[in-house]
Amino acid sequence: MRSSRKSLITLLLLPMHTLSRIASPSHSFFLSFRRPAVSSFAVAWTRSTSRHPTKSRTRRPFAFRASSTVASEEIQKFQKVQALSLSVESLTNLGFGIARVPIKENDNTILQPEAAATTSTTDEDSTEQKKWVVFIPNVIPGETCRIRIYRNHATYSDADLIQVLTPSEDRIEPKCGLANVCGGCQYQHVKIERQRAIKTQQVQELFEDWGLKRDEFPKVLETLEPSLRSTNQKKDKDSGNSLKSYEIGPIGFKEKASRRLVDVPYCHIATPAINTALEQIRNEKRMEAIEERLKKPSKGATLLLRDAEGVVETNHTEYVDTIVNGLTFRFQAGNFFQNNPYMLPKMVDLVVSAATAPSPKGEPMTHLIDCYCGSGLFALGSSSFFDVCVGIEVNAKAVEEAKGNAALNGIENCDFVSASAEAIFQSQDPVSWVGRECWWRGGCDDNNRKTLLVKDFPRDNTVVVVDPPRKGCSPEFLEQLDQYRPARVVYMSCDPATQARDASFLVGHGYKIMSVQPFDLFPQTRHIECLAVFDRVIN
Repeated sequence: MRSSRKSLITLLLLPMHTLSRIASPSHSFFLSFRRPAVSSFAVAWTRSTSRHPTKSRTRRPFAFRASSTVASEEIQKFQKVQALSLSVESLTNLGFGIARVPIKENDNTILQPEAAATTSTTDEDSTEQKKWVVFIPNVIPGETCRIRIYRNHATYSDADLIQVLTPSEDRIEPKCGLANVCGGCQYQHVKIERQRAIKTQQVQELFEDWGLKRDEFPKVLETLEPSLRSTNQKKDKDSGNSLKSYEIGPIGFKEKASRRLVDVPYCHIATPAINTALEQIRNEKRMEAIEERLKKPSKGATLLLRDAEGVVETNHTEYVDTIVNGLTFRFQAGNFFQNNPYMLPKMVDLVVSAATAPSPKGEPMTHLIDCYCGSGLFALGSSSFFDVCVGIEVNAKAVEEAKGNAALNGIENCDFVSASAEAIFQSQDPVSWVGRECWWRGGCDDNNRKTLLVKDFPRDNTVVVVDPPRKGCSPEFLEQLDQYRPARVVYMSCDPATQARDASFLVGHGYKIMSVQPFDLFPQTRHIECLAVFDRVIN
């Protein structure tokens, strides 16, 4: 499990008396597994409805791309706890295996286990025949498995894995004894090379799923891996209304396919520093609850551990420092910051390389706009290559941190604005900066500062970097980006599904995909970070 240490994990902390409520859909408390950021552990209460691979907000289940599944209330579904043998075709973008069972054309009934067990997905007529979808955890495409149905939905069924009948050559024994039930990881049973091949294929299929033909963009590059194991973590938060004595039950992740919790005393994909701190904090919180020193959570509690440069911080308001490519970034432990310090240098280098390449007209790029800039990672990391960089971020606290990081590193050609991303293109607030020539002379006074409106940036020499949240760019932002028409868009995403959706928009509005590069920022999990580069087509 090389290069697999995480520094951000979210766990659920449950008082004992609430465990009986877990089975109730209307009161389902589950662990919100935050993007496994290679630097943090978090113990969290979260109240929400369950999410299944087919109901993941805007994320379309790419594995259904070429299927002829059925959605009919008249289908005679499986009986619960029914067992059968199936072949796994592919994986969803949430890490579940997909198997399909033929449906009889004459009476719309699913073939029984004996028939389904002998059905091959390679039959010539398989793409034409109606199929019923079954989701299975802990499997690898190509395997044949014995499974048991435990829940039927309108268009698919959920199953438990009983036995792997024909294992893949890429199957390995998970290092963690909880890997088969814990929702923290999806791929510990898969060799790391196959994990990355799966992620590369998923990105390729997602882009094609949004109508982008293979000849419209280059083949997705192989998923990059971290160069070393990472070491970072994140926060501590409790909420409640009384100081009565009570016992805390499981502290851990939600199970892979239920709302029950798995107690996680040690996580094999967290950093050693986090595991040391986790053991101590688990004991402390349990004693505080028993000794009436910890408020009983009414809706939940979050315990966050961020490992920054080997020091674990549990107070989300405390500031921590992380060094990336020689630049120091200071931010509150509870604020968002990319959480794999051993992958970050590669990510920043590739963003800078893409942003600084000559424009489609062969001219140098001189102006950079960093949308969703956070604490200034990409703007500050690119600053030495541009005349001016401006970052925009809706989180005012993050903008303060970005400005502080610019001052901390002596960077004077970057400015940061607190506003929604789409506001940057029409902003009437001038960008203020000191030219690089002043750095070489040892600095300039305020009389030498330059100002310019973003709308007056030279479009043929301007690159826009975007790193939006999981939901992707808003329609309003994309429309204004289209009207602004910079020479290049460099798009970093934590969800290739929404990135592919936005890529379809950009390609349809005069941009060409130059490259698509996935990053294995979170090994052993389904999560993928992905960089796509778009150049404006010259008429």
